[in-house]
Amino acid sequence: MATTQSPRTPTRPRDLNAPFFNLREVAWLLDCSVPTVRRYINAGRLPCSQDSKGGTIRVSQDDLRAYHEATRIVALPRRASRRRPARAAA
Repeated sequence: MATTQSPRTPTRPRDLNAPFFNLREVAWLLDCSVPTVRRYINAGRLPCSQDSKGGTIRVSQDDLRAYHEATRIVALPRRASRRRPARAAA
């Protein structure tokens, strides 16, 4: 019996250096679900292109890099010390 994979299941891209990725491949690359990728696109956080109305939605590798850079978390620099200096004896 043949089984089919859900259209919501992220899949690994065949070529990681491809210029464009479909939604399932983008979900795999971002380690999230396909509906989450759709929400990012609808919110304008992730640009995409479409062949024709109702056609396959594609995201370019450059747009993925820009999204990654815009959303990456950078560690804050550490402070030298949080303790207050000791008071001098009177």
